[in-house]
Amino acid sequence: MGKEKEERTLARTDYHLTKLLDYIHTERGIDFSLHRHAAVVRKLDIRLKSAGCKDYQEYLPFLQTHPEEMQDLVRNLTIKASNFFRNPLVFELLHTTVIPELVAEFGFLKAWSIGCSYGEEPYSLAMIVQELITEGSYSFAYNIQGTDVDPDAIEKAKKGEYPEAELIEAKQRYIETCFARQAPPTSVSGGVSYRVKSEIRSMVRFSCTNVMDQLLHKRAYLGSYNLVLCRNFLVYTNKEMQEELFRALQDIVYEKGFLVLGETETLPESVRPGFEQPYPGVRVFKKLRSAAH
Repeated sequence: MGKEKEERTLARTDYHLTKLLDYIHTERGIDFSLHRHAAVVRKLDIRLKSAGCKDYQEYLPFLQTHPEEMQDLVRNLTIKASNFFRNPLVFELLHTTVIPELVAEFGFLKAWSIGCSYGEEPYSLAMIVQELITEGSYSFAYNIQGTDVDPDAIEKAKKGEYPEAELIEAKQRYIETCFARQAPPTSVSGGVSYRVKSEIRSMVRFSCTNVMDQLLHKRAYLGSYNLVLCRNFLVYTNKEMQEELFRALQDIVYEKGFLVLGETETLPESVRPGFEQPYPGVRVFKKLRSAAH
């Protein structure tokens, strides 16, 4: 009987978890049932404790009657860990090799930073582009987009103000030429903060969008890109969903364009034949030409 009771308890838990995730999906358009179960449950439990709720059944009506909780919940369920020039080797390759190669091949740069959080990644890319152009070595059109599902994150990205700690991997020349130190300090912590200069901010177009929904259901409307940065965005989705999303990404990357992943990510076997990895050990993949060419 003990085992049967345990099974009934688990079934009730799954039922109320499904109801909760369905509500989030309906209200915010984000289907967290596609994410890895353990990661979602772990982060939900944090919010349950914060709200003083004992289980999902109790948490759902709390969520329905506290609109501000929905934003906190979505923020916790989505990844928000970034800083400027995170994983510097990747950005060094973008500067010295990848972007020059793309400019030579296409004559332009069309880049998309997926899951851009507070904007550090697309701004880092914009700083590299500005440097290449102002050095006089290159002249090319560019389009840099940053997308995240969290509207608060996008608002912060547009403002472009960051605590000093987020510049830890930025080279001094970028700090000097692309940022303005805020005086007096205005960061929440009371420490020093920096604001991205307006000429860099104007180079990036931000939007609050459910990228998973776009890739799965609206890829025909997305256009194509020759550089897509999708770092640590898919890490918490389940394996089947990862494969489908990677196939969608493959569709929107131009032949001879690049797809950049996070340090712990790699391409699934079903997609790998369409790409080469020109820099061993670095998660930068170049889309191969199709056999038709």
